Amino acid sequence: MKKLSFLASLVVLCLPLAASAQEVAPKAEIFGGYSFLRVDLGAIPAGTVPAGTIPGNLDMHGFNVSFAANPARHVGIISEFSHHTKSESFNILGSPLPGGVNIDFRVLTLLFGPRVTLHRGKVEPFVHALFGAARADASALGMSLGDPGYAFAYALGGGFDVKVHNNFAVRLGQVDYLGARSGPEVLNNFRYSVGVVIRLGNR
Repeated sequence: MKKLSFLASLVVLCLPLAASAQEVAPKAEIFGGYSFLRVDLGAIPAGTVPAGTIPGNLDMHGFNVSFAANPARHVGIISEFSHHTKSESFNILGSPLPGGVNIDFRVLTLLFGPRVTLHRGKVEPFVHALFGAARADASALGMSLGDPGYAFAYALGGGFDVKVHNNFAVRLGQVDYLGARSGPEVLNNFRYSVGVVIRLGNR
């Protein structure tokens, strides 16, 4: 009788764990949304504009999209693309234009890597480590200012999704340290993304 009581107690204690284990995890996810990128001075290709004309940081706006395949319940593999732009007017010495010259900056990233997500309840936190390449360029008056700068890039960060439905979620925040290495120089950037997640299939 004591053994039966003990087994019954174990079953009762394990019921909440079993219920939580039934939380649905998607087999794949598509994310898309707005992205903010704060770029340090070094992210601008060397020699594109005269020294001293660019502020210490550039606040850029754009979008971030990604596709994640989840081979296991809490583990996914991500491919991600982001695009950010910024237009600034600089008073460059010798410029014949009133108000200075308008320079357009652009930064693109293509990253891949693993992600770990905790699928429990409505709020699903995640962390990831992504690696790939970044491309930065600048242009003025329709002309490119030097060769585009390419660098090895990586994003270390995470965030959380709020599940609205088994097939839909809202990503209220994804924060990344976006680093880039060009030769011996390491560039330190900050990125924040927000948007929607389409969840495909159930695991």
